[in-house]
Amino acid sequence: MGKVPIRLREVVYTLSPFQQSVMNGLWKDLPHKAAHHMHNLRDAVLFCVAPIAGIAYYCADFKEKEKLHHRY
Repeated sequence: MGKVPIRLREVVYTLSPFQQSVMNGLWKDLPHKAAHHMHNLRDAVLFCVAPIAGIAYYCADFKEKEKLHHRY
């Protein structure tokens, strides 16, 4: 049996020394990225911070009312 030559294909990625777009991907579509992060932040505040703040407010108010109830 003889060897059958296999044609190899390769892809070569190179950078041009004349290309000037250093941080192009950072500024691309910036308003959309900012809106997406604010949406995620809103969800975190709504479901994580708000219940904890509500419980803390309720506990402080309850202790204050209990303290004033025994005063009079």
